[in-house]
Amino acid sequence: MARTCPTCQGMGSVITDPCTKCKGEGRVVRQRTVDAKVPAGVEDGTRIRFSGLGEAGVHGGPSGDLYVVLHVKEHPFFEREGNDLRCVIPVSFTQAALGAEIQVPTLEGEQSLKIPEGTQSGTTLRIRSKGVPVLNGHGKGDLFVEIRVQTPSKLNKRQRELLQELEATTRVDNKPQRRTLMGKVRDIFS
Repeated sequence: MARTCPTCQGMGSVITDPCTKCKGEGRVVRQRTVDAKVPAGVEDGTRIRFSGLGEAGVHGGPSGDLYVVLHVKEHPFFEREGNDLRCVIPVSFTQAALGAEIQVPTLEGEQSLKIPEGTQSGTTLRIRSKGVPVLNGHGKGDLFVEIRVQTPSKLNKRQRELLQELEATTRVDNKPQRRTLMGKVRDIFS
């Protein structure tokens, strides 16, 4: 019957006076800090491998690899979809009706965005190349800005008069609208 030697564990030699730190294993446990360069555009759960920075090999063997798993922190107002970003920007009734130019935050600072005249609440406008950089590639995603028209909750006397004057000159037919094909498809997947 063949079996491994219980004294030398099959190494062929026995260390009679082992080191007090490594106990004859040839390696010790210690912590160290490794600087890791994280590329732009990584997603949550991305693993980065660092060759040879893992645990030391047994009896002088080669070191293993270190794997770093990344967790991307959520942004306060940007929502990520692949390389594209989405955000919601409130505008006033007059800005939406008359059109305006507003400043929109991006990852690189403020960006000017033109709100067309007659913009409806829920309209999405696109700013090209202001999203997340493509990982290990060229270019960037886009920034999609959803416009939300803010209805004033408190009006002073003059504002109320002006809105009543506007109401007298414009009429909206308050009848239900026919559902669009996209609305029906959205209801199926909601």
